[in-house]
Amino acid sequence: MKKLYILLLAALSMTACMKHGTEQPSKVSVGSGVFVLCEGGFGQGNSSLSFYNPASKSVTNDIFNTANDAKLGDTAQSIVVRGGKTYIVVNNSGVVYAVDSRTLAVSGKIENLTSPRYICFASDTKAYISDISTAKLTVFNPKTMTVTGQIALSGVANAEEMVIANGKLFAASWSNGYKVAVVNLSNDVCEQTIEVGVQPFSIALDKNKTLWVLCDGGNSYSQLPDGKVPENPSLWKINTTSLEATKFQTFAAGSYFASHIALNGAADKLYFINGSVWEFDTSTNTFPTSPLITLSGWSYYGLGVNPSNDDIYIADAKDYKSNGAVIRYSSKGDKIDEFEVGLLPSKFAFK
Repeated sequence: MKKLYILLLAALSMTACMKHGTEQPSKVSVGSGVFVLCEGGFGQGNSSLSFYNPASKSVTNDIFNTANDAKLGDTAQSIVVRGGKTYIVVNNSGVVYAVDSRTLAVSGKIENLTSPRYICFASDTKAYISDISTAKLTVFNPKTMTVTGQIALSGVANAEEMVIANGKLFAASWSNGYKVAVVNLSNDVCEQTIEVGVQPFSIALDKNKTLWVLCDGGNSYSQLPDGKVPENPSLWKINTTSLEATKFQTFAAGSYFASHIALNGAADKLYFINGSVWEFDTSTNTFPTSPLITLSGWSYYGLGVNPSNDDIYIADAKDYKSNGAVIRYSSKGDKIDEFEVGLLPSKFAFK
């Protein structure tokens, strides 16, 4: 009888829990908007993540910490939203997080990476992580967040940004490099490299599957191989079918690129910061003579374009010691608003 009584109490308790819901509510819940990834100071472990709702013009800072009661880590590098998950690469911590895109709760992570930089997805179950310190890509399953293999990159010393086109993965080799590595996705073998300008640091694929490569040209500290020397920065295009590379534009010596390439929603315009914000229509054969948005100063640190309406977001690092800011512009270059975020904002991801 006593045993039956205990079982009855347990059943009633479970019913009450199901009816009234005693699970802990989510600490965070976000809808449509933009994630702003803030690097923080190298070696200081103060990276952070902010979320901005453009409809309400509200910003929530340090949202990863709020959701998980844990700091993001040391030197956040890149962020990707895919489906209901958001993937965050924290370079100096050697970790990649998968978090729920609504609650920001961590659902999985890959640790003990050497110096991870970017993620590129081949499918829902296969993706690649680049590394700035080793000549290899890490292959992993995004659903399980488990490493499934590695790819040796022949002919280059490291990898930075990556894109996929025509069954091949293209990886820029930035630090002290001058090539783009080409990996055959059917067997995950690096088949060849394509020579471009010195230090290709950003690549983007337009709607016609033309690959655009932005090279910073290196500097006096670059230790370039094969007799290469620093040169003027340049913009290249690669035919992803023939794998032919062509220099498209040469920039002035000493040009400083404060952002990687960003694409608009139609993938027919490229954007980047070189002193000011430049917009380039990929259907033309002439680079513009004047910028879309004129900027002054050297504190601008990143750029993103919302694919749903082509609003332009510019990260301002301010004095590099205190919280930064983000300035939002329309696609025509008109300022909309500005909001404060964490230390050294640099990357954006839209959901």
